[in-house]
Amino acid sequence: MTTTKEIAPHAIVEQITIKNYPMLEPDYYLKLALFYAEKGFFVFPVNPNKIPYRGFHWSIRASNKPDEVRKMWQEYPNGRPAIFCKASDILIIDTDNKPEKDKQGFKVLQELINTLGALPKTVLVYTQSNGTHMYFKLPKNREFKRKIGNCIDIQTNHYCICGGVYTDKSSYRFAKGYTFEDIKEIPELPPKWVEFLSKPKEQKQFKKESENSYKTKVVIEGDFKKLYDNCLFVQMAVNEAKNLDENSWFRFAIILSSLSNGFEIFDYYSRPHPEYNAEKTKAKFLNAQKYSITCKTIANDFQECKKCKYNKI
Repeated sequence: MTTTKEIAPHAIVEQITIKNYPMLEPDYYLKLALFYAEKGFFVFPVNPNKIPYRGFHWSIRASNKPDEVRKMWQEYPNGRPAIFCKASDILIIDTDNKPEKDKQGFKVLQELINTLGALPKTVLVYTQSNGTHMYFKLPKNREFKRKIGNCIDIQTNHYCICGGVYTDKSSYRFAKGYTFEDIKEIPELPPKWVEFLSKPKEQKQFKKESENSYKTKVVIEGDFKKLYDNCLFVQMAVNEAKNLDENSWFRFAIILSSLSNGFEIFDYYSRPHPEYNAEKTKAKFLNAQKYSITCKTIANDFQECKKCKYNKI
């Protein structure tokens, strides 16, 4: 079993403020990605600025299979490894600490510890936001809050940069004594922390179009489940809803317009987007109902569709 020290000895540090950049071998990031994959993490490459490559659908391509990882790094040899948290069954507490920007991450974290109890020792990565990533097993059958105040993100259905990565601005380095070998096994969150970080089950709701009462949360079932299970594009749209581009959103709307509850589903997955607007969302969906679309059309931009059996029919 490969160790952190073998792959990235320079990325194990005692202080969060270290800024030096070491000389890296050409295949350093491939080796780092394979190191994470060896431990079961689903990884994929991102740009040196931490943003996924344009047209690369990371929620579909992320993998812990060595051959798939090598293939991704053949396409993007300068890619920095990132973890798809949900696929990896990992919850990461992402703390930002920039007092000059009123982000008191460590202070808020300590207040939570005082209230909820100590967190178990786990893999700890110092981040470029002068904060930390802490790794925990993802509790089953739960939905989690996205943020705690303005300084702590709870990463579950998104991605995090791997420890050992150097970005355009800074680095992600393992705290000494908190590497994978030091921890042996990623711990579970204490019950009080699980309860505090979980969303109430009834929290996600939908407004009816004509009144202020609410419908229950949209779930992947019925005709929508058939679509989801058989269409990689629909899976990508659901998994990347928060960051989906306008063209993909419109195509998603066209597909959903064939379902009796298509608007509810479309509105539900539109809401997490930072530019969500209820009126524009409804107008977009009504416009989408005027159009039809085929697998071959989607495959022009979404490469994964070219592998789909339905695209060949």
